[in-house]
Amino acid sequence: MRKILFRGDARPSIGTGDLMSLVTLSYYFEQDGWQTYFLIRGYEAGIKIIEGRGIKNVTVIAPDCSIQEEQKAMEAIIAQNNIDCLFLEITERTLTDYDLPSGVKKVCVNFDGIIPDGIDIVINWDVEGTTYFDIKRHPKTRFLIGPQYIILPFNFDKSRIAARTYAPRPQHVLIAMGGADELNFTQKVLDTILGIESDLKITLIIGAGFLYKKELEMSLSKSNNRHVIKQDIKDMFLEYLSCDVAVGAGGLTSYELIATATPVILIATYEHQIGRCEYFDAQGWARYLGYRSYEPDKLRHLIQNPPAVASTTTFDTGKIVEAVNELFT
Repeated sequence: MRKILFRGDARPSIGTGDLMSLVTLSYYFEQDGWQTYFLIRGYEAGIKIIEGRGIKNVTVIAPDCSIQEEQKAMEAIIAQNNIDCLFLEITERTLTDYDLPSGVKKVCVNFDGIIPDGIDIVINWDVEGTTYFDIKRHPKTRFLIGPQYIILPFNFDKSRIAARTYAPRPQHVLIAMGGADELNFTQKVLDTILGIESDLKITLIIGAGFLYKKELEMSLSKSNNRHVIKQDIKDMFLEYLSCDVAVGAGGLTSYELIATATPVILIATYEHQIGRCEYFDAQGWARYLGYRSYEPDKLRHLIQNPPAVASTTTFDTGKIVEAVNELFT
């Protein structure tokens, strides 16, 4: 049995995407017969994700430990468990800060374009990913670039997605602006939607690191709309299928909404999301309203008149597992 060590974190300043991606991907590897291990820093948001999903074989290091201490922990896990592959998704610092261990295959998800020598596979699911890297500088590295390599939840049922039907008049709107949503666009979008004079049901999805739940509850307490706040949801599939229209940011959730054929309205909350949102809009998979701003009337109109959904996409997470397996053939 091959063994893989995942290294990533979650905290408000970096969001939950790094660790959530690796947790999700670990299920694909386990299904393929791999044994999985995790190394995380002890940030509260990350610990909640790990504990909430019952992840095993986890080593937690101090949040403020040095890179040298982190490297020692990494090397110890690799040696003690005969790890075959180290899989990194670290956006809090550059990978060149590390002296990565030898003797294992090394794979990373990378969005800053700065990668050390010796990486076997680099994954970037951004639509502009080819512009990030000097590929010629790394002739021995395989680059998996493009939205087809997005890490989608393992339980997404393609047959149920294909059989999905849509209400003639939207009754249920989903707001999912990302796990941490440190700018609290969840509140901004909610305030806009509360201006619609209709009996909409509103579901708000917030992550383990979201800090503004009390403010949301205060706003909703003054509203006649049916509503529910769900925090740190472990299975979003049914949430996507049950809504008539969704509002999301340009992070991982945008791919998931598109993959489930959900009518989706996007607002980029970080600069790196802009190109992605524009691409999805151009493909006819979503409607993009702007970067950290939008016209409230346009958002309200689209909620009441949902955009078209994606007919087909190229998303295929399994290609990542296939590429890693090929390192050992």
